[in-house]
Amino acid sequence: MNERLNWMLPSFELFRIGSLQVRLSLFFLPLAPLFLIRLGWSLGLIVLGLLVLSVFLHEVGHVCLARLTGGTASEIHLSPMGGLAMVQAGRGTWSQVVTTAAGPFVNLVICCAVFPTYYAPTALWGILNPLELPISRLHEDRIWQDLGLIVFSLNWMLLVFNLLPILPMDGGRIVRTLLLTRIHPELVDRRAMQVSMIAAGLVALGGLFGDWSAVVFLGAVLLIVNLVQYFENESVEREDDSFLGYDFSEGYTSLDRSAPAGSTQSAEAQRGLLDQWRERRRQNKEQALRRQQEEAEQQLDELLAKVHAQGMGSLTPREQQLLKQVSDLLRERGKRPS
Repeated sequence: MNERLNWMLPSFELFRIGSLQVRLSLFFLPLAPLFLIRLGWSLGLIVLGLLVLSVFLHEVGHVCLARLTGGTASEIHLSPMGGLAMVQAGRGTWSQVVTTAAGPFVNLVICCAVFPTYYAPTALWGILNPLELPISRLHEDRIWQDLGLIVFSLNWMLLVFNLLPILPMDGGRIVRTLLLTRIHPELVDRRAMQVSMIAAGLVALGGLFGDWSAVVFLGAVLLIVNLVQYFENESVEREDDSFLGYDFSEGYTSLDRSAPAGSTQSAEAQRGLLDQWRERRRQNKEQALRRQQEEAEQQLDELLAKVHAQGMGSLTPREQQLLKQVSDLLRERGKRPS
């Protein structure tokens, strides 16, 4: 998942494994009473514990592949729908794709290992339906089979939901990585979120037509998350840090100039965490844009040098497309390619 969604993941530290910090999302707290009420104390606690374990193994998959491909990993946030691994994959598209796919792959391996073969084919839909737990109580004469069925159902749910091509799910991150091979990096986030919003809308509509309230809720939440992130990114790009004639790029200094001298300290005290976060976000965005623009200018110089030496016909279709995209981006930012 995207680390910019940390504000949606309040959590506390659970334990550490070396340099890796494992945190548990507070969203498990409202989930626990729901499990206990619907499934009873014993089964509810078992299902909740197995869900946490399955999510942990899912995120360990991301961590292991990130480190195997030369990347890093510092934190794991365990949340009901798959968590968030704070990882940096190794260089290259392949490293990023396999690191992202590692989590769902772990769930797939677990599903294959505990697949309930003793169920008749007519009962397979009940097992493969990710919206329902296909068991309401444990049977003493087949308790291990029932536990295997629960493990399969939970990991199947994590596998299906995380493969949705919607950010911040793993499927959405894979789509974003693949888009990097087709369009310029500066356009990737915008395109990935557009794909995510379309997919989330289709999920919500599918749940509406199928009369599945859980699917409608999931699609709506993912659609809202991507809409908020999309418009936030768009506003940051156009942001001039001003509102009603006041310049907030320097905190509250523009207000201080027109305020009485004795009110300076009180105005400074009003600067809260939100303003500090907003300023850090703006600075990070500016740094990222500068890096992207430098990369775009370097790519443009290389392509123009090739055209100058060998002619336009020497460019591949991919390079011609990249030349047009980079030129358009620099033109939008007031740059004139030479």
